[in-house]
Amino acid sequence: MTLVRLALTRRWLGILVMTIAFAVVCVGLGQWQFARRAEAQAAIALLNANYDRSPAPVTDVLGDTMNTDRSLKWTPVKVEGRYLADRVIYVRTRIGDAGIGFEQLVPFLDKSGNVLVVDRGWVAADATNSKPVKAPAIPTIDMSVVARLMPTEQTIPGRDAPAGQIATIHVPTIAGRLNNPTFEAWYARVAIETPATLSTEPWDRPILDEGPHLSYALQWYVFALMGFVGYGWALRKEARGPIEPTVPKARTGRQRDEDFEDAAVDAGNA
Repeated sequence: MTLVRLALTRRWLGILVMTIAFAVVCVGLGQWQFARRAEAQAAIALLNANYDRSPAPVTDVLGDTMNTDRSLKWTPVKVEGRYLADRVIYVRTRIGDAGIGFEQLVPFLDKSGNVLVVDRGWVAADATNSKPVKAPAIPTIDMSVVARLMPTEQTIPGRDAPAGQIATIHVPTIAGRLNNPTFEAWYARVAIETPATLSTEPWDRPILDEGPHLSYALQWYVFALMGFVGYGWALRKEARGPIEPTVPKARTGRQRDEDFEDAAVDAGNA
């Protein structure tokens, strides 16, 4: 049967459809990896663009308390006023250099009358991971704080926390417990306190990379191509038909006599 006629049979048309479907899935996964790479590149670009900016008053950067512009992530802002030390709250199950711990969140009342929730850093947990082993002191004096903006986290359904703690940094939940207008879409990781009173583990500049998304994307495209290569190889092999087994050529009587003579000579020389 010719290659074309075989390819047009019902069975091989079905195989071709499956091969195309496999390729479509592979291309889709490759595109997904390219999209993830683009997201990683955008995150790196945002960090590089905002992290080292000169601090500006929070009201100049965010304007009103309802600002949700995610392009402001990592931007340093400056607040002047005081911590609401009696409203401190700890975020559970946070990883630090020493293991599992908490992050200390303290609302900061700016002189503008607005509140910015400030993450003062990581603190170690006790042996049961139920509370900080030693709660860092919170200054009650007027001061100036430089911190970098971070978007609020979302809640996790079904996860709660004891009094004085919270499962995620969901700023609207914290804002609901305060009496002042609060920047509900943002919290901020502390960078500098003046006067210096910080006793928690400070935040370092994060190291971001693209990850292996490009290589994964290319691999998926290669898999799609290999599917068609395998289809063509199998189709061509079947079109050629079964390979005839090779029959050993019969040896003549003269060849057998020559073999006996050679064996006799070899035995005599041994």
